[in-house]
Formats: sequence, structure tokens, C-alpha cells
Amino acid sequence: MTELNPRFWEVFFEVYENLPRQGPGNRACAARALGLCRDLPECPAILDLGCGVGGQTFQLAEMTSGSIVAVDNHAPSIERLRTAIARNGLSHRVSAIVGDMAHLEQPLGSFDLIWSEGALYSIGLGNALRVCHGLLRPGGYLAFTDAVWCKESPPAEVKAGFDVDYPTMGSLDDDVAAIHDGGFEIVGHFTLPDEAWWDDFYTPMEARIARLRSKYASDLEASAILDQLAEEPAMHRRYSDFYAYEFFVVRRPFWIGPKGAGTTRG
Repeated sequence: MTELNPRFWEVFFEVYENLPRQGPGNRACAARALGLCRDLPECPAILDLGCGVGGQTFQLAEMTSGSIVAVDNHAPSIERLRTAIARNGLSHRVSAIVGDMAHLEQPLGSFDLIWSEGALYSIGLGNALRVCHGLLRPGGYLAFTDAVWCKESPPAEVKAGFDVDYPTMGSLDDDVAAIHDGGFEIVGHFTLPDEAWWDDFYTPMEARIARLRSKYASDLEASAILDQLAEEPAMHRRYSDFYAYEFFVVRRPFWIGPKGAGTTRG
């Protein structure tokens, strides 16, 4: 993703907004992460940050009885999500708003669970953790995925690809340190399996790109952008052992013990 001009984003969203998910993940992984949040209220207040068009939002609505506020900074995605919310009869439980996750207007300490799949990095992980810490009630959970390096010295092609979007991407140990620095306790974490990259993300992405190639056959600029986008799943086929997505479930402690050590107390 090097040509970040308006035409690039036009084609980008034409691809991504029509996918079941806008990043790696699936229902099985979401259910596993949610299962780590063992003592949520019966009807938790949930905030879905970087919701896109709501693939995981609807899964959260299926798997919980809570209310959900879904936030994304891309207005067309939110409009699409609002239409789907109404179509699915969920307007009484799910609301979608346009917002910047770095400057949210929700009251502090108002959520039992914050959910974010592949989005916190966009404002810097450390900053995002501080924002989430403030929005959670004591004892509240944050469940999020983040890209991490699995090996040192990745191939230049891989490093360049991630540097465009996530130049501060670190290792699993780096994320663990950031989580502790952000005042959270780690409940658990696991690596997304390869099917979480393909079933609802890269496979439909490649199919969508193939359909758009016919539409843009005589448009050289759009065709070049489709070539750029197609490089992402192609790179994953070649180099997936160098990086991964990790699903973290962490908790804001109920109180702060001596010397700032977080301690969860039920």
C-alpha cells in the first residue's frame, strides 16, 4: 500500500468493505477469546473499536446479551453497518457511530468489555491501551488482536509491507510489556490459526479482486491498485512464518496494589 491517494482508497474500500471481515479473525477465535472473559455481567456494555462493516460486531451480538457501541472512523463503513443493524433487527442493542478511537466521547469507566480486532495499532498500541483502560470499569476486559513478528530479520519485502501501515510492530514480548505498562493484567492469549486469515479474509479478498479485474480491465490505475492489494495474500502464502496475529484478553485490575502492581480482586 504505497499509493495512498484518493483513487487508491476508493478501490481499497471497494474491495475491503465487501469482505466478511476486514482483517484476520473468525467466529471460533472470537468465541475462544470471549470465553476467557469468565465473569462478565449477564448483559455487558461492549465497545467495538475499529468495527469496519461489523463482521465481528454481529458475532458479538450473537454470543452475548449485551449492548454494543461499534465505532469506526470511516463513515461509509458505519452507514453500511447501520443498515445491516436495522435489517437484522438489532437497533435496540447495537449502535454504530463514526469516531476517532483516540478521542472518544464515551464516558470513562462505562464499559465491561472493549473488543478490537486488528485496529488498536492505528493510534499506537500504548496510546490505545491507555484509552481503553480509562473507558473500562474496574475489572473490565479488553480483547484485541495485534500483528507481531515471530522471527527476527524478516525478508525485506515483508518488512517493507508492514512498515507502510505498522512501522512500530513488535514481537509478542513487546506487546506483553506494553500491556503491563498500560496497567492491565493478562488473562490469556493465543495465536490466530491460518484459517482465520483465509476463510473470511484472504479467500474472499482474492475472489473480490478477481471480480473487480473485469470491471477495471481498461482502467490502468485501478488495475495497478488491485495488483498492490493482491500482494498481501500472496505475501502471506510465502512468508506467514515470519509474522502472526495474536489474540489477547486482558483485564483492568479492580485496584492498584503496592508500588503500582495491578491486582485483580473479585
